[in-house]
Amino acid sequence: MNNLTNLKDNDVYQAQSMAMTIEKAAVCLHNSIKYIYAVSQNDFYNINVKDLFKISLSDINNPHILTNLGISPANSAAFKCEVFSSEQYAKLVDLFYFAFAVRTPFLMKNPSVQQAKIKAKFFQGIYNACIERGAADHDDIVRETFKINLKLAKSNKPEPSFNGEWFRRWIYSHNSELSAITNRNMFLLGCMDALLPLYYAKLTEMLLEEIKRNSKSF
Repeated sequence: MNNLTNLKDNDVYQAQSMAMTIEKAAVCLHNSIKYIYAVSQNDFYNINVKDLFKISLSDINNPHILTNLGISPANSAAFKCEVFSSEQYAKLVDLFYFAFAVRTPFLMKNPSVQQAKIKAKFFQGIYNACIERGAADHDDIVRETFKINLKLAKSNKPEPSFNGEWFRRWIYSHNSELSAITNRNMFLLGCMDALLPLYYAKLTEMLLEEIKRNSKSF
């Protein structure tokens, strides 16, 4: 079912393009978990976290950007862990995708978007395109809705912070191996707590740039 029929052809194209940008960021973040787990495997106390974050955020549309840390997925035991081959882990990328997609109404708060007078239905179109491409809140883990966020975006209330609370909820309810109290797991959780809002900020920046480039076509 196509939920973009209420948009002009060009707006449909832009909404789908932005949905793809969001999807790529979700895939990259999903993949980064394996790299974080791998980099902590043998050298936990000598990890340069700043390098990890800097490289990861340098291109949030490249799922293998963290190979620049010197990690080869083909040769890393971490990538072959049972936890990363589970159905629940496969669904995690849908949750990342949804967590980003459901926040698209807050782009309306940006002055450049307001100046371009882009209507709410365009952001609904982006969200719908994301859902059609696989974004999903499996088991109500993220616990946000587009409708509520749209209402908040139209109000004078500030945007709620984007954090890793829902990711921890997924860990503790769906992944017993990663929820065990170990140095390695705590390192992973700490990294994701920091990386999630940084990814979101970078993605927001990219989406706003995309809107700015195409503002005349709206």
